[in-house]
Amino acid sequence: MTTGRYREEVFNVLLALALHERGVISAPEQSLRQAVQQNRVVPDVLVVYQGLRTIIEGKVDDHRDARDAVIQQTRERVEKGIAHIGVAVLYPKEFRSIPFAELQDAVRSARLQIAVFSEAGEMGWSEGGLDYLAELLGRTYHQLVEEDVVTRAVQSLDQGVTEFAQTVYVTPASIARAASILGIGEAPRRKRQSQAVPGSARDEEEED
Repeated sequence: MTTGRYREEVFNVLLALALHERGVISAPEQSLRQAVQQNRVVPDVLVVYQGLRTIIEGKVDDHRDARDAVIQQTRERVEKGIAHIGVAVLYPKEFRSIPFAELQDAVRSARLQIAVFSEAGEMGWSEGGLDYLAELLGRTYHQLVEEDVVTRAVQSLDQGVTEFAQTVYVTPASIARAASILGIGEAPRRKRQSQAVPGSARDEEEED
């Protein structure tokens, strides 16, 4: 293969290899190289950044819907828990016609359109090369650590409990309705045992 309309997966794999060579990510290098050499389809390029699953999704910027399509795919990968971090990339349309022997160098030196997604939020489109992408990944990692997604989840839970408590206070009947839905019955009442009081009429009758 010398020139031609390469599949977008080829660019994703070459980008992953370039990042791996720089020590930015961990990736199965041999598998990635075989995928390129054997012209195999790689549905998702899943790599590891600082211990976090990171996915690379790319489209070539040679059709109108490329930007929206790659954004949607990348966002879904993160929302479904396939990856902690998602990298959306728009490759320049000139990549389609570069001879294969020169393609890896082209990926290493290109300025790409990049957007990054994670549980901490989204970084919109910006432009840069491999060093810039490494910087974006670093920022995303620190956001995940510093913004503490777990803390926000606990706060959301606390808010829900508070709202429920306020509702119960205003409408006490909601407790009975909730108990009925959950199948919770009324607690059994304890029978109080009567005890004879010394000097009482009952006590005197027992002495007779």
